[in-house]
Amino acid sequence: MRRSIILLAAVSALCVATPAQASLLSGVLPGLVAPSDTPDACETSLSQPFLRWGDSNYYVLVPGGSFEPGTPAWKLEAGARIVGGNEPFYVRSTSDRHSLDVPAGVTVTTPPMCFALGDWHARLFATGGGTIKVKVVVKSLLGVLSVLDGGTIRGSSTWQPSPEVELLLTNVTGLLAVDSISLRFTPSAHVRIDDVYLDPIKSS
Repeated sequence: MRRSIILLAAVSALCVATPAQASLLSGVLPGLVAPSDTPDACETSLSQPFLRWGDSNYYVLVPGGSFEPGTPAWKLEAGARIVGGNEPFYVRSTSDRHSLDVPAGVTVTTPPMCFALGDWHARLFATGGGTIKVKVVVKSLLGVLSVLDGGTIRGSSTWQPSPEVELLLTNVTGLLAVDSISLRFTPSAHVRIDDVYLDPIKSS
């Protein structure tokens, strides 16, 4: 099931809101100061990793999304770790050998990645029970962080591609223009995830 996230034009008011107004907005758009980390580079290598499942969209790999040695490191809460054993479809490379093991309730976060306005779909491979809660951390050019609800992915007892998580961020203008985004994943039960992708091309 697709989930939509709509960043309304009203966020522009956050910059000029009175303290009372800011308090009302803070539940939706927490005004946190972002760390200085920004994407080192924008990934431009396109592939169709989900083509065999009927998804012909082109995707880019999330930074470190293969969990192979030498790739960018994710932020892992205690208990999460990279382990041996790849998703069995080897959609990125037949030489891949690793995945991410995440206990129940533990949050893992991608490095910041480049963002362009349009429809973004996130998909990944996962195995394990329960659900995976997705959050989208949006960093503005002012360094303000907004944490948005990205919906929930249902787990599977075997390795399977997840449904699309549809990210619709619109009307991000002016001083709150988007600088980068990160994705946070928190499972309700023990899971393993691998090969995390974003579709950066606006769907027709």
